[in-house]
Amino acid sequence: MSSIRQFYRRHRKALTTATSGLLYAGGWTLGYVTPFDTASAVVLVVAAVVGGFDIAKIAYYELRSLTLGIKTLVTLAAVGAIAIGAYWEAAAVVFLFSLGSYLESRTMRKTRSALEELLEMTPDTAVVVRDGEHVEIPARDVEVGEIVVVKPGEKIPVDGDVVDGESAVDQAPVTGESAPVHKSPGDEVYAGTINQEGAFEVRTTGAGSDTTLQRIIRRVEEAQEAQSPTESLIDRFATYYTPAIVALSLVAFAVTRDAMLSLTLLVIGCPGALVIGPPVSIVSAIGTAARNGVLMKGGEHLERAGKIDLVAFDKTGTLTTGETTVAAVEGFGHEPASVLRYAATAEKRSEHHLAAAILAAVESADDTGTLAADGGVSGAMTDTSIPEPDEFDVVPGSGVVAHHDGREIVVGNRRLLDDRDISIPDAAAEYARTREDRGETAVHVALDGAVVGVIAVRDELREAAPEVVERLHDAGIQTVMLTGDNERAARAVAEEVGIDDVRAALLPEDKQRAITEYRERGHVVAMVGDGINDAPSLATADVGIAMGAAGTDTAIETADMALMADDLRQIAEAISLSKATRWNVYENVGIAIVTVVFLLAGVLTSYVHLAAGMLVHEASVLAVILNGMRLLRQ
Repeated sequence: MSSIRQFYRRHRKALTTATSGLLYAGGWTLGYVTPFDTASAVVLVVAAVVGGFDIAKIAYYELRSLTLGIKTLVTLAAVGAIAIGAYWEAAAVVFLFSLGSYLESRTMRKTRSALEELLEMTPDTAVVVRDGEHVEIPARDVEVGEIVVVKPGEKIPVDGDVVDGESAVDQAPVTGESAPVHKSPGDEVYAGTINQEGAFEVRTTGAGSDTTLQRIIRRVEEAQEAQSPTESLIDRFATYYTPAIVALSLVAFAVTRDAMLSLTLLVIGCPGALVIGPPVSIVSAIGTAARNGVLMKGGEHLERAGKIDLVAFDKTGTLTTGETTVAAVEGFGHEPASVLRYAATAEKRSEHHLAAAILAAVESADDTGTLAADGGVSGAMTDTSIPEPDEFDVVPGSGVVAHHDGREIVVGNRRLLDDRDISIPDAAAEYARTREDRGETAVHVALDGAVVGVIAVRDELREAAPEVVERLHDAGIQTVMLTGDNERAARAVAEEVGIDDVRAALLPEDKQRAITEYRERGHVVAMVGDGINDAPSLATADVGIAMGAAGTDTAIETADMALMADDLRQIAEAISLSKATRWNVYENVGIAIVTVVFLLAGVLTSYVHLAAGMLVHEASVLAVILNGMRLLRQ
């Protein structure tokens, strides 16, 4: 019995709709094929009651909360039709509405298919190493720091770092990347991604609800529930429109004394398609974006992204890979190796990407103690160990100032040296200009107030950058680069990529002011950055887009749009989807309005009657749902 009750609860709507339809068909047959009119009327009333019970129950709660919805109007129409003896019309209205609601719920579930797919990606169990043995436990019970064994073909059950073994991992479920990514010890992996080849072991950094995949799921759920401005506007409109339809039907009855006309107005005037159209489009688009590795914060941000006409890019880590390397070192009165060592000492505690490149250059010196840069400069590294600075200060957007063994070391850009009244020799300035003209960043190194060398640091351009910028231009969107790098290096990159405008040597607050200026000019601005260093600009822009968010909790939770992979192509695709969604919403609103106007005109001219009006009304609801679902195939 319990299994029967579970089946009934699970399929209640389908069963009641089917039963109502069969009774409706039986009652109609009795009335038109046989002389049993009374029996026909009874069967049709039963059909209306069976199909309309759940509808009437919801209508009762709507009235208790002083709201008027479609179910209240349908209930009033069905009761009114029975009261005047229009049993066929009552049963028809209830059955058609029930059938439309059932089909609507079925198709609406498909709009949330992306969320269901994400939920299915999470493995239920994990194999962990405990006391030297492999033990299978629920994935949610894995503790941080535990070693998890992942075999070929299995889904990775936790977030973590590979500690042993190598393999190719399909990260599409999380990042949207189409090609498998090679993983080896030290690389990060995510729960829900698929191990394709070899076995490896992972040290857990997140499990259960604390994985990147679970954060994505929560973000998608919240985004799909959040209303867009259009949805909010339509909801407010419906609160006045529905009572107006009730008033219109009462006025129509008072003037014409035609009860059927009044009941028909109740049914066909309901804004069902108008209310459901925008949410279908928004939910479908958010799900599609998530499936492709793009997280939208909600319908409001999705709609705003559809209006973007200017995209501002950060340079380092956005248009470039962010994997900086030392291209060349030039000393002025000092050996290049000594210059690099001074810089490394000053940058030892820095977390900046340029500091990482300098430190890596020292640490990669070969066993013979020779450091060579691809710029053709080499020097003897007698000691590749990097001492700790005695004092260390970061100058945001400029560089660092450190002290070691009683000597001051300044490492940074020209602005930092000017601020500290350190003059730059002509030879050093010329060398810096030459390297910057190649698109490299010149890092000046000064010792005790005198420039002793220049380090040229190179950051490779992302292969997809020119293609993405071209696609944005084709869509009528302007592009600008906002960077803290020097003017010559920035313009060299901008020319190679095809960026329209460049603003260089900017501090974080300068970038924020630039975004504000573009918005004041009337632009709808998207800012693309790394989600951390560009936080002020991302927050100021109409749409903040954070790249490479898969490993950044903050970006997933706060960015208006978060790209899970470091793939610039996702930007153009996300903006294209947002624009398609905006037009899809307009189309659905248009379909709904045209349908209601057509039906009202048909009723008032006696061309449309109760059952036919309900049929067209439900058809319009299904039409907007199917139109919105087109976004699932974007």
